[in-house]
Amino acid sequence: MEERLGDRVRKTRERYGMAAAELARRVDISRNQLYMIESNKTSDPGALTVMAIAEVVGVSTDFLLTGKRTTRRSKLEEDNKLPQRSRSGKATPVD
Repeated sequence: MEERLGDRVRKTRERYGMAAAELARRVDISRNQLYMIESNKTSDPGALTVMAIAEVVGVSTDFLLTGKRTTRRSKLEEDNKLPQRSRSGKATPVD
């Protein structure tokens, strides 16, 4: 069975060691609404809700929505060829 948004929210919350009631409180949604999201009974929890959940549990919205852990350059960096940041946090030179 394919993992869905609610499955990833629940697994990430549990890995984080947070109770469902605490996540619901921090995201400012009802415990029932979180239950509906985690059990995949709501087709569209809303972008702001997904963003808030991602922020609280420390993952990207991309991960919650797709299950993929990707990092990529922003559109602005690609368009303007801005220097990429290295893992040390320092800018790398652009040719």
